Amino acid sequence: MASDAYNKMKDSGDKQTSDMPKHKQLIKMLTFRVVPAYYKEVEKVANHKKMTVSKLIRTYIKEGMKRDKELSSSEERDFRVD
Repeated sequence: MASDAYNKMKDSGDKQTSDMPKHKQLIKMLTFRVVPAYYKEVEKVANHKKMTVSKLIRTYIKEGMKRDKELSSSEERDFRVD
């Protein structure tokens, strides 16, 4: 189970790299479980929008935090979705 965008990225051999050191990347990592039925629905939306499931979820989280005024403008720049 993976979005089409993720499968294309994986098949092409391209690896997303970050200029942020690994120890800082791990500090900001969020892990959660999604039941398979919900994941399939999220995957359908990601395929429709031609993005990975991970990027779609990060985008939704960021939009929700902006809407709820949980992010300042400086924090918003640090909240990377790409």
